[in-house]
Amino acid sequence: MPSAIRHILVVDDEDDSHFITRLILKKAGFDGAISSCTGADQALELLRSFPEPPDLMFVDINMPVANGFALLTQCELEGLLPNGRTSVIMCSSSNRPMDMDLAQTFRSVSSYIEKALTVESYERVVSDHLRRA
Repeated sequence: MPSAIRHILVVDDEDDSHFITRLILKKAGFDGAISSCTGADQALELLRSFPEPPDLMFVDINMPVANGFALLTQCELEGLLPNGRTSVIMCSSSNRPMDMDLAQTFRSVSSYIEKALTVESYERVVSDHLRRA
């Protein structure tokens, strides 16, 4: 299953989240490319420059300057998402119903998970991604 995913983009302002996500992905057997951004502007630059969009995109909701929802709004305005390839997973340290509801209003969002990523939640995301592909 992990080999079906070749590239993951992680957008989160917290270095600890990037570290933990990388550890979990390695533990889950992921051996592809991981791109990391600490903010929406950096993520937009990467998405505009990738020759191929990532397979999975983990987006933190609560980031300074522009939150995850602002990032997705801009991505959808520019036509970067949805793109027929990338499954966007919104991530938050809380499971506030209003955030979960708002996440589902975006055409590009595939799922919502509570941080931190676990092997089980990663496997569920991959399974959902492959089912949609």
